[in-house]
Amino acid sequence: ICPRFQVLSLANNQLSSLPSSLSNLTRLRKLNLSHNLIAHVPGCVYSMKALVFLDLSCNRLENLAENIQALVELKILIMEGNSLHSLPRTLCFLTRLELLNLDFNDIKDVPQEMHQLSRLEKLACHPLDKGLHIIHNPLLKPLKEVMEGGLSALYSYLRAGGE
Repeated sequence: ICPRFQVLSLANNQLSSLPSSLSNLTRLRKLNLSHNLIAHVPGCVYSMKALVFLDLSCNRLENLAENIQALVELKILIMEGNSLHSLPRTLCFLTRLELLNLDFNDIKDVPQEMHQLSRLEKLACHPLDKGLHIIHNPLLKPLKEVMEGGLSALYSYLRAGGE
């Protein structure tokens, strides 16, 4: 595989893993792994430090490794339609994120540090909107009332320690 590749789509392939040799794609900027059978983000993905776009929607993810923090250039991270139960705090180090789609998962609470994601401008509803997509989850914390106040209310709530 050419290490100069910038875009790679492996969507709709029934993949459950990726070969470790893909970690050579250090210049890759966009990676689409949607609609596969992936239960864990393949380790080679964390080597792709130039990624600005990562689509893991409609897979079988139940959690996200703390290594996600390695992808510091990410602007768009799409993980809707999985079975994510929680989010690692390290996700909050990805301060360039402009779109984070976590809709249709099993997320019950969010990390307190999430307010660090200052480029997510709003709680988004429309799939193409930038911002944080999280409403279609069985959230226990933050409470629904907080979410109805939008992103600023959510971030205030998290800064206050989730009380």
